Amino acid sequence: MCLKDLRFQTRLASALNKKDFLSSSAQERTVAILKNLQENVISAYEIEEIRAVGTEAIRRAVNKQEFVDRIEQETGIKLTVIDEAQEAFLEWKGVLSGVKNPLQPITLFDSGGASTEIINGNKGLIHKASCFPAGAVNFTKRYVHSDPISQIDFEELVKNVYQSLPQSFMTQDTFIGAGGGVYVCACVASGGKITSPEEADGYIITLKELERQINLYKQTNIKQRKQISGMESEHADIMLAAVLIYWLLLKASGKGKFIVSTRGIRHGLAII
Repeated sequence: MCLKDLRFQTRLASALNKKDFLSSSAQERTVAILKNLQENVISAYEIEEIRAVGTEAIRRAVNKQEFVDRIEQETGIKLTVIDEAQEAFLEWKGVLSGVKNPLQPITLFDSGGASTEIINGNKGLIHKASCFPAGAVNFTKRYVHSDPISQIDFEELVKNVYQSLPQSFMTQDTFIGAGGGVYVCACVASGGKITSPEEADGYIITLKELERQINLYKQTNIKQRKQISGMESEHADIMLAAVLIYWLLLKASGKGKFIVSTRGIRHGLAII
């Protein structure tokens, strides 16, 4: 049973420079979030064990060991940087823990700031897991140079997202999308009626809705996007790239819709 489910934006992917060096400010921001959790959540719930893992952005960082050491020195929390296979396993377990009687087989995608994972499986077992260098934070940083985005930049963004993802993969039955951006996409699709992860679980996102959101984000600046019903202000700048990823994945899958899951690695860590 999940007592409390909290999400915080660390934006580590955007803090990597061209040489994959993780900035000091990003490290400080992450440490501050962990200290806040220690002071306001961990003590309140009498937590006995803390499991912390780092994924793609930290894997890529050339100074990851410095970051891991800093977290332990300043918070006492031991961060484990997991590989792609471990990440896929935890994601799979976490998402499936919240899906009731899905049709088999299952394909799920989890798109984050630095990468997108596609996992195929059947009856609880992973058959194939692939990781692609397609993340909303990275794409926004590289290709969005004006607010709102220019047509030239938009075309470049679409081209590069397309080239970074598989061109086709057929999923026969259940297609599930996970990640923070997917949750915000569902909140916006509902017109702001969804206000919690629990309400978003199981929500259906269609190809038509993704196209509506792409057009909406193309035509609005960040200030306007923050006013959209259901939008989380922390996601307003990256939602165009995020929804483009979902749209291209849905097109490549041959499906017309996917099911939203707000579960993921943290839930997988809690149940293994």
